[in-house]
Amino acid sequence: MMNLTPAQAVDSRVESAVQWAIEIANDETHGYSQGAENATPSHPYTGSREGPDYDCSSLVYHAFEHGGFKIIEAWRKNPAYMSRYNGRQFSGDADTIWDDLRVDGGWQKFSWNEIKDNLQRGDILCRPQFHVAIYIGDGKTVEARGVNNPTGRGRYETGDQGGEIDFYHAHGRGWTEVYRFVGN
Repeated sequence: MMNLTPAQAVDSRVESAVQWAIEIANDETHGYSQGAENATPSHPYTGSREGPDYDCSSLVYHAFEHGGFKIIEAWRKNPAYMSRYNGRQFSGDADTIWDDLRVDGGWQKFSWNEIKDNLQRGDILCRPQFHVAIYIGDGKTVEARGVNNPTGRGRYETGDQGGEIDFYHAHGRGWTEVYRFVGN
Protein backbone atom coordinates (compact mmCIF):
# COMPACT_ATOMS: atom_id res chain seq x y z
CA MET A 1 0.00 0.00 0.00
CA MET A 2 1.12 3.52 -0.76
CA ASN A 3 1.60 6.11 1.96
CA LEU A 4 -1.47 8.33 2.00
CA THR A 5 0.23 11.31 3.63
CA PRO A 6 0.51 14.27 1.22
CA ALA A 7 4.06 15.22 0.31
CA GLN A 8 3.12 18.92 0.39
CA ALA A 9 0.11 21.10 0.96
CA VAL A 10 -2.30 20.90 -1.98
CA ASP A 11 -5.82 22.14 -2.56
CA SER A 12 -8.25 19.99 -0.55
CA ARG A 13 -10.22 19.04 -3.69
CA VAL A 14 -7.04 17.92 -5.45
CA GLU A 15 -5.98 15.96 -2.37
CA SER A 16 -9.40 14.31 -2.24
CA ALA A 17 -8.99 13.25 -5.90
CA VAL A 18 -5.50 11.84 -5.21
CA GLN A 19 -6.69 9.95 -2.12
CA TRP A 20 -9.64 8.47 -4.02
CA ALA A 21 -7.39 7.24 -6.85
CA ILE A 22 -4.93 5.74 -4.34
CA GLU A 23 -7.77 3.91 -2.60
CA ILE A 24 -9.01 2.53 -5.94
CA ALA A 25 -5.48 1.29 -6.78
CA ASN A 26 -5.16 -0.36 -3.36
CA ASP A 27 -8.51 -2.17 -3.75
CA GLU A 28 -8.17 -5.31 -5.89
CA THR A 29 -11.88 -5.28 -6.77
CA HIS A 30 -11.06 -2.47 -9.23
CA GLY A 31 -9.30 -3.46 -12.44
CA TYR A 32 -8.88 -2.21 -15.99
CA SER A 33 -11.52 -1.98 -18.68
CA GLN A 34 -12.25 0.24 -21.63
CA GLY A 35 -15.86 -0.89 -21.37
CA ALA A 36 -17.87 -3.55 -23.12
CA GLU A 37 -18.82 -1.04 -25.82
CA ASN A 38 -15.13 -0.85 -26.83
CA ALA A 39 -14.51 -4.62 -26.70
CA THR A 40 -12.95 -6.46 -29.63
CA PRO A 41 -12.02 -10.14 -30.02
CA SER A 42 -8.41 -9.34 -29.07
CA HIS A 43 -9.47 -7.02 -26.20
CA PRO A 44 -12.60 -8.65 -24.72
CA TYR A 45 -13.27 -6.02 -22.04
CA THR A 46 -16.03 -6.82 -19.60
CA GLY A 47 -18.04 -4.46 -17.47
CA SER A 48 -17.69 -0.73 -17.52
CA ARG A 49 -14.84 1.76 -17.67
CA GLU A 50 -16.83 3.88 -15.19
CA GLY A 51 -16.40 1.55 -12.19
CA PRO A 52 -15.65 -0.81 -10.70
CA ASP A 53 -13.09 -0.99 -13.51
CA TYR A 54 -11.47 2.02 -15.15
CA ASP A 55 -9.19 2.88 -18.02
CA CYS A 56 -6.54 5.59 -17.70
CA SER A 57 -8.77 8.55 -18.50
CA SER A 58 -11.91 7.39 -16.70
CA LEU A 59 -9.84 6.88 -13.52
CA VAL A 60 -8.63 10.49 -13.70
CA TYR A 61 -12.08 11.85 -14.58
CA HIS A 62 -13.72 10.00 -11.70
CA ALA A 63 -10.96 10.94 -9.23
CA PHE A 64 -11.30 14.65 -9.91
CA GLU A 65 -15.09 14.44 -10.02
CA HIS A 66 -14.89 12.79 -6.60
CA GLY A 67 -12.68 15.68 -5.47
CA GLY A 68 -15.38 18.19 -6.36
CA PHE A 69 -14.39 19.29 -9.84
CA LYS A 70 -17.16 19.32 -12.46
CA ILE A 71 -15.05 17.53 -15.06
CA ILE A 72 -17.62 14.88 -16.03
CA GLU A 73 -20.31 17.54 -16.38
CA ALA A 74 -17.92 19.48 -18.64
CA TRP A 75 -17.31 16.32 -20.72
CA ARG A 76 -21.05 15.85 -21.22
CA LYS A 77 -21.18 19.36 -22.74
CA ASN A 78 -18.07 18.77 -24.87
CA PRO A 79 -18.95 18.36 -28.58
CA ALA A 80 -16.87 15.14 -28.63
CA TYR A 81 -19.35 13.56 -26.19
CA MET A 82 -21.90 13.21 -28.98
CA SER A 83 -19.69 13.28 -32.08
CA ARG A 84 -17.43 10.43 -30.94
CA TYR A 85 -19.61 8.36 -28.68
CA ASN A 86 -23.23 9.39 -29.25
CA GLY A 87 -23.43 10.16 -25.54
CA ARG A 88 -22.56 6.58 -24.54
CA GLN A 89 -19.20 7.24 -22.84
CA PHE A 90 -19.81 8.76 -19.39
CA SER A 91 -16.29 10.22 -19.04
CA GLY A 92 -13.83 11.57 -21.59
CA ASP A 93 -10.44 10.53 -22.89
CA ALA A 94 -6.80 11.61 -22.52
CA ASP A 95 -7.20 13.95 -25.49
CA THR A 96 -10.35 15.65 -24.12
CA ILE A 97 -9.35 16.08 -20.49
CA TRP A 98 -7.63 19.47 -20.92
CA ASP A 99 -10.72 21.01 -22.53
CA ASP A 100 -12.90 19.59 -19.76
CA LEU A 101 -10.61 20.78 -16.93
CA ARG A 102 -10.55 24.32 -18.31
CA VAL A 103 -14.33 24.62 -18.00
CA ASP A 104 -14.04 24.51 -14.18
CA GLY A 105 -11.28 27.12 -14.20
CA GLY A 106 -8.15 27.34 -12.10
CA TRP A 107 -6.11 24.87 -14.16
CA GLN A 108 -2.85 25.65 -15.94
CA LYS A 109 -1.21 23.62 -18.72
CA PHE A 110 2.57 23.16 -18.79
CA SER A 111 4.82 21.31 -21.18
CA TRP A 112 6.47 18.26 -19.64
CA ASN A 113 9.95 19.68 -20.25
CA GLU A 114 9.26 22.94 -18.42
CA ILE A 115 7.90 21.29 -15.26
CA LYS A 116 9.18 17.70 -15.10
CA ASP A 117 11.64 18.53 -12.31
CA ASN A 118 9.01 20.39 -10.27
CA LEU A 119 5.99 18.07 -10.24
CA GLN A 120 3.42 18.54 -7.50
CA ARG A 121 1.04 16.08 -5.90
CA GLY A 122 -2.19 16.09 -7.91
CA ASP A 123 -0.61 17.11 -11.22
CA ILE A 124 -2.19 15.33 -14.17
CA LEU A 125 0.46 13.90 -16.49
CA CYS A 126 -0.71 13.46 -20.05
CA ARG A 127 0.27 12.33 -23.51
CA PRO A 128 -2.96 13.28 -25.34
CA GLN A 129 -4.51 10.52 -27.47
CA PHE A 130 -2.45 7.93 -25.59
CA HIS A 131 -2.34 8.04 -21.79
CA VAL A 132 -3.00 10.05 -18.63
CA ALA A 133 -2.09 9.59 -14.94
CA ILE A 134 -2.10 11.40 -11.58
CA TYR A 135 1.18 12.35 -9.90
CA ILE A 136 1.10 11.42 -6.19
CA GLY A 137 4.59 12.52 -5.12
CA ASP A 138 7.98 10.89 -4.56
CA GLY A 139 8.37 10.32 -8.31
CA LYS A 140 5.26 8.12 -8.52
CA THR A 141 1.93 8.11 -10.31
CA VAL A 142 -1.34 6.31 -9.73
CA GLU A 143 -2.82 5.13 -13.00
CA ALA A 144 -4.74 2.49 -14.90
CA ARG A 145 -2.36 0.74 -17.29
CA GLY A 146 -4.41 -2.22 -18.31
CA VAL A 147 -3.66 -5.82 -18.96
CA ASN A 148 -0.36 -5.02 -20.68
CA ASN A 149 1.06 -3.34 -17.58
CA PRO A 150 4.71 -3.86 -16.56
CA THR A 151 3.84 -6.73 -14.19
CA GLY A 152 2.24 -8.62 -17.07
CA ARG A 153 -0.42 -10.16 -14.87
CA GLY A 154 -3.62 -8.47 -16.07
CA ARG A 155 -6.58 -10.21 -17.66
CA TYR A 156 -9.72 -9.05 -19.45
CA GLU A 157 -12.09 -9.51 -16.53
CA THR A 158 -13.46 -7.40 -13.71
CA GLY A 159 -11.08 -6.77 -10.83
CA ASP A 160 -7.33 -6.34 -10.72
CA GLN A 161 -5.31 -9.44 -11.49
CA GLY A 162 -2.07 -7.52 -10.94
CA GLY A 163 -0.87 -4.05 -11.83
CA GLU A 164 -3.92 -2.99 -13.82
CA ILE A 165 -4.47 0.03 -11.56
CA ASP A 166 -1.29 0.66 -9.63
CA PHE A 167 1.65 2.95 -8.82
CA TYR A 168 4.39 3.59 -11.36
CA HIS A 169 7.44 5.77 -11.91
CA ALA A 170 6.51 9.13 -13.39
CA HIS A 171 9.68 9.85 -15.35
CA GLY A 172 10.83 8.40 -18.66
CA ARG A 173 7.28 7.75 -19.86
CA GLY A 174 6.84 10.07 -22.85
CA TRP A 175 4.55 12.59 -21.15
CA THR A 176 4.14 15.82 -23.12
CA GLU A 177 1.78 17.88 -20.94
CA VAL A 178 1.09 18.50 -17.25
CA TYR A 179 -2.16 19.99 -15.96
CA ARG A 180 -1.97 21.64 -12.54
CA PHE A 181 -4.71 23.16 -10.44
CA VAL A 182 -3.44 26.59 -9.41
CA GLY A 183 -6.70 27.82 -7.86
CA ASN A 184 -9.60 29.97 -8.93
